Amino acid sequence: MVSQAARGDGSVRRWRSRSGLAAVVGAVLVIGTPLVQTAVLGTRPYAASVFDVFSLVGWLLLLAGLAGVYATFGAQFGRLGRESVATTAAGMGLLSVLQLRRVARFVVAGFRAVPATGEDPLGLPLTVATVLGLGLTVLGAGGLGLALRRVEKPPAVTSGLFVLVPVIPSALIGLDRIVGFQPSVGRLVVSPSAVLLPFGLGWMALGLVVWAEARSGSRPATE
Repeated sequence: MVSQAARGDGSVRRWRSRSGLAAVVGAVLVIGTPLVQTAVLGTRPYAASVFDVFSLVGWLLLLAGLAGVYATFGAQFGRLGRESVATTAAGMGLLSVLQLRRVARFVVAGFRAVPATGEDPLGLPLTVATVLGLGLTVLGAGGLGLALRRVEKPPAVTSGLFVLVPVIPSALIGLDRIVGFQPSVGRLVVSPSAVLLPFGLGWMALGLVVWAEARSGSRPATE
């Protein structure tokens, strides 16, 4: 007969397992959606499109994955890990709100893509909010990578990917300031997909780690 405590433990492990898979799917959506949008709609900027729905789902799934990471490793993170989780959550939350606004515009437009006209009165605040959201997410991920090195079974490749998240874009942007890339190369370097590529790979790897940790003890004990 399965005890109440065992049932509860099994439910928590199942939730953690699902949060790990959510992180994997979310990372794929966040990184892959801009690439698919460019392939389908071209390079013309859009204020809203159906692809924003997928991006919103991706960020929400990553937030669920972040909760699963904290539930799995939080006790071993220490202050740096807790602060990094909070920073990452703030960044992801802000980006989710911005994506929700774009989805709302897509719905109001009758589920049709809305080309960007440059006339949005909130253009500058939205740009600042986007940069802030990405900055918090990237910096939080770097701290999360350092915190992962404190766990009992450190996922070395995963933590390494997260540490690279703020390092790679910072190095590329700094190099661009010194050398001066061609405009086409510069746009590629600072594009969200290029900047968040190691972030996405890290989250896919970390999501699988959380999933595996949860599955390894998913069967509740019996009396």
